[in-house]
Amino acid sequence: MESENVMLKRLLMLLLILVLSTTTFLATIAQSQEQYYYIQTSSPQYSIVPGSEFVEPLNTSQPLYIAVLLNFTNLPSLQSYLNETYLQASHFHKWLTPSQFREYYYPSKSYVNSLISYLKSYNLEFLGNYGLILVFNGTVGSVENAFHTYINVYYYPFKNLYWFGLLGIKDIGPFYYYSNNVTPSLPYNVGKYVLGVVGIDSLDPKVVNVIKQAWHLDMVKAQSGLVSKVIISPMTIGKYFNFTMAYEHDYNGNGSNIAIEGVPESFINVSDIYLFWQLYGIPRTGHLNVIYFGNVTTGGQSGENELDAEWSGAFAPAADITIVFSNGYVGGPQLVDNLLNYYYEYYYMVNYINPNVISISVTVPESFLAAYYPAMLYMIHNIMMQAAAEGISVLAASGDWGFESDHPPPNFHIGTYNTIWYPESDPYVTSVGGVFLNASSNGSIVEISGWDYSTGGNSVVYPAQSYEITSLIPFTPTVVRTYPDIAFVSAGGYNIPEFGFGLPLVFNGQLFVWYGTSGAAPMTAAMVSLAGTRLGALNFALYHISYQGIIESPLGNFVGKVAWIPITSGNNPFPAHYGWNYVTGPGTYNAYAMVYDLLLYSGLI
Repeated sequence: MESENVMLKRLLMLLLILVLSTTTFLATIAQSQEQYYYIQTSSPQYSIVPGSEFVEPLNTSQPLYIAVLLNFTNLPSLQSYLNETYLQASHFHKWLTPSQFREYYYPSKSYVNSLISYLKSYNLEFLGNYGLILVFNGTVGSVENAFHTYINVYYYPFKNLYWFGLLGIKDIGPFYYYSNNVTPSLPYNVGKYVLGVVGIDSLDPKVVNVIKQAWHLDMVKAQSGLVSKVIISPMTIGKYFNFTMAYEHDYNGNGSNIAIEGVPESFINVSDIYLFWQLYGIPRTGHLNVIYFGNVTTGGQSGENELDAEWSGAFAPAADITIVFSNGYVGGPQLVDNLLNYYYEYYYMVNYINPNVISISVTVPESFLAAYYPAMLYMIHNIMMQAAAEGISVLAASGDWGFESDHPPPNFHIGTYNTIWYPESDPYVTSVGGVFLNASSNGSIVEISGWDYSTGGNSVVYPAQSYEITSLIPFTPTVVRTYPDIAFVSAGGYNIPEFGFGLPLVFNGQLFVWYGTSGAAPMTAAMVSLAGTRLGALNFALYHISYQGIIESPLGNFVGKVAWIPITSGNNPFPAHYGWNYVTGPGTYNAYAMVYDLLLYSGLI
């Protein structure tokens, strides 16, 4: 009863806060007849933490690096295009190319040049154009004058950070930071496509490092009794979930490219990835590519991304894999940790790689972005809309911390609570939850259940989507956007708890073991890539494939294969059950049948 009351309280809270529509949202609201354009996403509502104390004005001669974030030019038209592309038979899956998308929806060069010229007239030095991010350097005084605002120093005297009346991040305070106390504004003609200003305050998120990796444990030091005596191999998983039948029908990823979101300011050792494939006899024919921008590598070697590449490559042997790292590239070291490089990796993928599939295991708390950094949330949302328009399927790990991150495993506390994760919650992203594999002493799979630490929950930003409202999956929630949308292997082993380790990874030339939805996302991205074509935002299809194999597509109704495997055990602590649940969403899948049904839904069979 207590859990139900907490759930009801959260749902009521969601209804009371501002729910922003994805169809017509403009982060900077103004009318063309007004003299100034107010940049609402950088208003004190978001940049000054409640409870903060004014200290003094920030020294006007202090150097300040800022980034101006640009919006798309015609969001209502884009939303109409996406609705037609995903919901109407006459325009179904008519994808745009990246160059077409930029032509239709990016600000013009003349507009960008006028904005640059205006800011330069206030003695702001223009440092670089990174697609939809313009970087400048100047003094506090020049920034204040250009944006008609004032920047002050504040003191936050409390230990914990809150959002929407709930505990957000523990033990980060007290701290000093600076922020503007007046909403920034620009003359309308140069400001009308400005979505936000980064660097005008130091909270976003310089004070609070909000990027989380699902895999960051030192597995070598895992406690005795937590490591399985047998390792569950990719071949065992592939056979159990029917990847092998997909290969027999020539669904092997040939012609697909899986792009992997890199941990910013990090790098990988590609020899680890090749060693993993060699160790498990993976018949790889696809290529591995790693792209680096910038040279700030303070994040070190990314075991997360090596895991992503090893397992996606194992299940899609003919697919190309491209990992993108932006290492202090946008704005240099001065703007590291503001999520600009995190964003730029997405921007580069959809504009210059144009993959079939994007896999994400590096994530940000949705509630933090909604409460304190909405400009970046909507920058990333724009990129997810661009991906959807180009037919790119985006999959992201739901998280490893239980329902709304309040129930983490005992050996993996992150100190972040009462949130789901972004971009997993984005309407155009498929959130991948977790299942647990109970293995026998010889490494074979005995049974599967919902992984007890799979994160699920309710969005504080997005309302329920059309595919949720019309879902064929029983018990799909229809109040707000919820996730996960699908689930796959996140942990398993023989005679271990669900926070134990039994899945392999090669890192630094050694065999490690791991758990986390960070593996479920790239494995599911690999499954999608087996189709060898563009399937677009997957949720429109997934929620219209029934447990019995009935498919409702804009192209008609079809009888496919039985692809879903409902999960009826496990809890996070909300229980998994037949139908949609907070642990696994609709459930896990038979890989061959799911590829077949996705192609059938898309009219490609």
